[in-house]
Amino acid sequence: MKLEICIDSYESFINAKEAGANRVEICSCLDLDGISPSVGLVSKISKEKNIEKVVMIRPRPYDFFYSDEEFEMMKEEISIYKDFDIDGFVFGLLKKDGRIDLDRTKELVELSRPKEAIFHRAFDYSKDGEEVMDDLINIGIKRILTSGKSPTAIEGIEFLSRINHKYKGRIEIMAGSGVNYSNIEEIYRKSGIENFHMSAKNKRKTKMVYLKEAKLYQDIGFSDRSLIRKAKETIEKLS
Repeated sequence: MKLEICIDSYESFINAKEAGANRVEICSCLDLDGISPSVGLVSKISKEKNIEKVVMIRPRPYDFFYSDEEFEMMKEEISIYKDFDIDGFVFGLLKKDGRIDLDRTKELVELSRPKEAIFHRAFDYSKDGEEVMDDLINIGIKRILTSGKSPTAIEGIEFLSRINHKYKGRIEIMAGSGVNYSNIEEIYRKSGIENFHMSAKNKRKTKMVYLKEAKLYQDIGFSDRSLIRKAKETIEKLS
């Protein structure tokens, strides 16, 4: 069983690692559901040992239908980040009609090799459902982050259970959205899923004394070490 923490700062990375997370998803701007991180953040975290590291490839927030120029940016980012000591890339692309763009996804999978390719929650926002799983497996997707086509993993537990049991051994299903230490056991018991994704987000006040009009920056988000540790302890009890 594995615990993945999505982080958007080095502070959050350290909290995740020291609290026992198995893997981090490196991104930026989690308040916007995560976009591609800075080269500096990836470079620094890539030097850390004893934890898996995957990188979000998402050129902008909002939807997952990308222009040709944005798609080229995604390929460029993968080419740059491949030189770092990381384990994989996380991305998701949709067509204008809401279906998963398998051709472009395959292109990114091939470019990512030998790193892992993970399809993120664009799956939940797509028109596609269980019928696309074989296609994603065949083009080389190793893992899917999903809430079971619902707002939260708890709400999508039936779908999660179905695809996890049907495709186990062929692709990893990772539960995400609303996952925390208090519901990991329920998700595991009802679905059999053994991969959990969470941000463990909390807020703290800025350390700046002088703020002037920068009220927007008074609260800083971070991944809370105590919340991660509680989640890890739950997983260890279930393992």
